Amino acid sequence: MIDCPTLTEKEIISFHKNGFIGPFTIYSPAEAKYLLAEIRKKNQNKEKAIFENNVNYDRHFDIPELAEHIAHPGIVGRLKSILAQNILCWRTEFFPKFPGAKATEWHQVFDYSYANGQAMLLPTGNTQDIFDLTVWTAFTEATRENGCMKFIPGTHTRKYYDEQQSIKIGRDRKYQSVIADTGFYGYDFSEFKIEKDWEPEEEEYTPIEMEPGQCIIFTSRCVHASYPNKTKKSTRFAISSRYVPTHVKVYPGQDSFYAHGSRFDLADYGCVLVSGEDSYHYNKLRALDNQNEPFLK
Repeated sequence: MIDCPTLTEKEIISFHKNGFIGPFTIYSPAEAKYLLAEIRKKNQNKEKAIFENNVNYDRHFDIPELAEHIAHPGIVGRLKSILAQNILCWRTEFFPKFPGAKATEWHQVFDYSYANGQAMLLPTGNTQDIFDLTVWTAFTEATRENGCMKFIPGTHTRKYYDEQQSIKIGRDRKYQSVIADTGFYGYDFSEFKIEKDWEPEEEEYTPIEMEPGQCIIFTSRCVHASYPNKTKKSTRFAISSRYVPTHVKVYPGQDSFYAHGSRFDLADYGCVLVSGEDSYHYNKLRALDNQNEPFLK
């Protein structure tokens, strides 16, 4: 029988209080090192990638190791403790932080409309409930020196940023994400601040240092950021997989979207059911990856 760990009652209470929980170990350091080598190698061949883009969205469609990762029982079992039984993976993305890379600024996301003004997630249930979870898995060591994440506990219960605000940086179609000099991948997230002078004090936030193979689970409503990579040789590499319950509409009413300097055509896109059943049928589902292999569930 596959081990499918769940969150304890104490961990569930902690998550709802803070907006994040972890880290948890899902791979050994040796497994993480092997998987990272395979992912980096296969990342070079993008012939079967679902999108042409610089941010490597949704490579679980063409990299087998990521196709397996999104349904890892150590991840899905814990997600079910928060989101219940029926869960979709709607996005994956790479987060490398190379030596010398600047910090990722504080940000808070409710429906991902920061990218272009259109909501990418639309819950049909109680919008006060948590309807998105991100699993951020470190495949290398993540430290304060090379750019680990940090969170402000409890900030998921209040809006500090408004994604619907009109902004000047990031939504221009001439934007180039690879050269944009901002702390949030081509966007200036401070433009979304509701209180423009708000800035957290160091004692308010919690750094999360991690070993290779560990993950942290959080809602993007929780204000989070990462440190700069001050090292000369240590690249921090992580992959985020993002999940919603099946009552959430993903990219509602959109056949494409524009974000981080790229256009994403959704013709071949689909959510992946990683747990339970989809009785709502709001979203197109993908049962097979682009290697014609079935996604695990």
